Amino acid sequence: MIYLSSLGLRSLHRASGAVLPPSETVLVTPLTRDRSLFDSGAVFGRSAATVPVSGSGTAGFTVEVRAVTTDDGGAGTTAWSDLAMIGAAGTWSGSVTVPKSASWYRIEARLKEKPVVKALSATRFGVGHVIAIWGQSEVERIISTFYNGIPAPAVLDPEAVQIITGATSTPTRAFVTTATPQTAAVAALANTLIASRPGEKFAVIFHSVPGTDPRDLVDDSQSGRSWAQDKALHDFACADGQNVGIAAMSWFASPRSLAASYGEAMFPLFSGKTLAGAVVTIPGTISHQGGSYHADHWFGELYDYQKTKWVPYGPHRFDASQDLQDATHVVGGATEAALAAIQSCRASWRSMLASPHATMFLPLGIEPTTYVNGFDDGAGGWTDIPHPAGNTADGTSQWARLTAHAILRAAGLTTWPVPEFDQCQWQADGSQVEVWSSAGPITTTRLARGEAALPANYPHRTEVAGFQVNGAPATDARIVAGRVRLTKVGGFVHGDTITFGEGGATGILQSPEDQRDGLWKNLPIVNVGATGLEGIPLRPMPPAAILANTLPAGLQSFTIGGTGPRFVDPVTLGLVSRLTVVYEGSFDTPATSSQPLVPTGGNVTFTILNTRKPRLYLKDSANTIFVNSVSLANALPTGPVRVVLSVDLVAGFMRFWVNGTLEGNFTVGANSGSIAAATRQLSLMATNTGTLQTTGVFTRLAVWKAATADGADPAGAAYKVLTGPAAVINGDSWKQGGNAT
Repeated sequence: MIYLSSLGLRSLHRASGAVLPPSETVLVTPLTRDRSLFDSGAVFGRSAATVPVSGSGTAGFTVEVRAVTTDDGGAGTTAWSDLAMIGAAGTWSGSVTVPKSASWYRIEARLKEKPVVKALSATRFGVGHVIAIWGQSEVERIISTFYNGIPAPAVLDPEAVQIITGATSTPTRAFVTTATPQTAAVAALANTLIASRPGEKFAVIFHSVPGTDPRDLVDDSQSGRSWAQDKALHDFACADGQNVGIAAMSWFASPRSLAASYGEAMFPLFSGKTLAGAVVTIPGTISHQGGSYHADHWFGELYDYQKTKWVPYGPHRFDASQDLQDATHVVGGATEAALAAIQSCRASWRSMLASPHATMFLPLGIEPTTYVNGFDDGAGGWTDIPHPAGNTADGTSQWARLTAHAILRAAGLTTWPVPEFDQCQWQADGSQVEVWSSAGPITTTRLARGEAALPANYPHRTEVAGFQVNGAPATDARIVAGRVRLTKVGGFVHGDTITFGEGGATGILQSPEDQRDGLWKNLPIVNVGATGLEGIPLRPMPPAAILANTLPAGLQSFTIGGTGPRFVDPVTLGLVSRLTVVYEGSFDTPATSSQPLVPTGGNVTFTILNTRKPRLYLKDSANTIFVNSVSLANALPTGPVRVVLSVDLVAGFMRFWVNGTLEGNFTVGANSGSIAAATRQLSLMATNTGTLQTTGVFTRLAVWKAATADGADPAGAAYKVLTGPAAVINGDSWKQGGNAT
């Protein structure tokens, strides 16, 4: 509008009190879409975004701008700041720093020389977290409506999470709300982000195309995946000048054939360098120990590593589709190539991340293993095994939650300790090994949900799945006081090894039975408070140094058969008021009963009944009976145990421990002060005449003429110790009867 002071014909007088509109203008160019999101730089320790702003107006004036919060009454509005002078063409541009906020913003601009001239942007924007997730079908299943088979949960905040998709189609943006959840898995991912970072906003870009390999992505001659389409998706997501703050990848299914070369082959796509730090020419050939491939592109074309960091997580779980004899071999002994390759990929990925040149990566994220792959085919089998299941909340939705947690934790947006086995103790007598995590007490999904144990119809179905002993599935792995306790028939000896999470990191050996019965719920977890989960899975394949065997080389087992040996002290017992006997090994179940301990005269006896229940008897040298053939409530466990029997006539007790648990505790009243007559002899593993023979495999038998109040070995040197190998046992002066083997 033009205002004239004179037309040359007559004077134009302004009415008294009227104010003419200003002749100067300023306008703000709208963003490409309303509620566009900018990354705050959280992984770099920042909490604000640099937001490009532009517009038009009257040339020669200075533009001031501010970001006005729209959802809090303007409480979070930034201060006015000079941005730019409007050029001769009537345009201006610049950028403004805007802090992260729960509110949406609008840009307000004004002319510094004439502040009454203002303009407010038509579009809103936010500052939060912009995340790109790269992968193939596992990631695609999160957003796939075709495989979405369960209702979505209510979304906690309809303004907090938007997803951007279109790696194979026209890119689109959608908000995740209760009314428009997209899929149940998307809603689960959104709720995990919202609950973990309440009041913050997220844009998640899904770079996912089923059945593709990163090598397809970067090679323009390959038709399986198009770099141009992924770049178009990236450009759409960043159309208003924002950048991706966090890129995440767990991409192993198609490229798993790289095996031990995985890290070496993939690293140039992230860094433009070899693991040794040499610059790689792209376009060009990328060589690695396993071969080579052509690359026309690398991720540095999309991401500025001053603004973007990678979250490396996974590999995720890979289920067996046939029966296995161990984590990487099928029944019969042949290598299960796919699972062996994934195990090698996992090790190679970690080695890559340890490179001093891997500066674009955040710390290793969690490795998602506690979810369901595949589903019952209705004919006794299990189908779609490579993919998270869309027909249960424990499938794709659980995978989505774990993915969200992997990103949040690696990015430092949550701070709980990452569960991994970082503590291990080999019992000195070889009876057990305990492994645990400094992140917290170990449990399983099954235990946390209070569900019944799996049917014990396969030896590997232990309370805790995924452990191997000497390369074979563990047959006894259970939770004891927040630790995983493993035992081995005959006890552990020097040279034994334990491992966890090998192969596909699932513990599955019997397929489809293990899938159908939900063996995944037996994988170890730690409840660190991660929202939506009973716990975070323990990281597979802990370092060998953590699980290293600490048993001395001399500790070996020996086997006692039906003819012996038994052990009789050639020296009389003498007058003793205290006595402790320790047994470490595996007791066989007797046909009738057996007696691991009986002095001549039978003053103190330990008998094992054919129910495996211990029976105890005690009288003193004056034949006063204190414990009269009492059977204890619990049977001895099968497999290696540590049994301790201790008598203290001075303190007045007889006590009996099994694996550290006090199973029997008896009070001894006034007594003669001696357990037996001085002329009695001590017999172990049978009577002194060879009846009631105890059989089994043992690593140590030990006797003290002292007592223990807590089940630990008494202080001081033992009176007698019997340990393997069998040749040593057979040459011992106490040995009677048949030979040990």
